[in-house]
Amino acid sequence: MKRPNIILRWLITAIAVVVLAGCANAQELVSHGFAFDFIDDSPDAELIDYRYGTSYYGRSERASLGRVGQQSGIFGEIRRGDDLYVKWRLKATGAVFEETVDLKSRLPTDIKGSRIYFMVRGPQLFVYLITPEKRAKDEPPNGPARTQYLKTLTIYPDTPKN
Repeated sequence: MKRPNIILRWLITAIAVVVLAGCANAQELVSHGFAFDFIDDSPDAELIDYRYGTSYYGRSERASLGRVGQQSGIFGEIRRGDDLYVKWRLKATGAVFEETVDLKSRLPTDIKGSRIYFMVRGPQLFVYLITPEKRAKDEPPNGPARTQYLKTLTIYPDTPKN
């Protein structure tokens, strides 16, 4: 009878380790940022809602203020988001668009010190990874105008890595 108890204990321990490892990975904190500025970068659109990963920055703003702020940014030890949801309305036509971008398959493994940034041009969402590295002189500028001195990668639209 002792043998089944030992096997059961090892099995329970192994399952607990796997579950704890999964929880730790889902809660990965990385020093990075997330930002947008519809006033300067997307003046022809109004941001209606957004969500980076498991955060609800946009929804909490809408609930308390009745609308979402049109520019925002956060930087620090925050959870690495697996996706980005954005909903916007074109001011000229009233047309509403929304997209959820899979960031897990697009972001590099190491995003420490970088910022995830989004803007829209009409019906198209653009998502960038602004790195802390200076852009090479022979590299064309990319992304928001105020950070064109930094190396900026277009994350979306593109083809996912995986």
